[in-house]
Amino acid sequence: MEPTESQYLIVNALQTLGLLDYDFYDQDRGEWYIATPSSVLPISMVLQNGDIVPTNWTIQT
Repeated sequence: MEPTESQYLIVNALQTLGLLDYDFYDQDRGEWYIATPSSVLPISMVLQNGDIVPTNWTIQT
């Protein structure tokens, strides 16, 4: 699965602003994992629709 335009825009903006410590694109899941200096979203995922969510979000059943 290829990254979406939304994902590219977000990751490129973070890189341009110097706010991206690390990034990795998971082709199987279509999610872009990022690490930032932010205390709110230190390690997060950029979903295909452009939403950014922390990796510690889990589904509670």
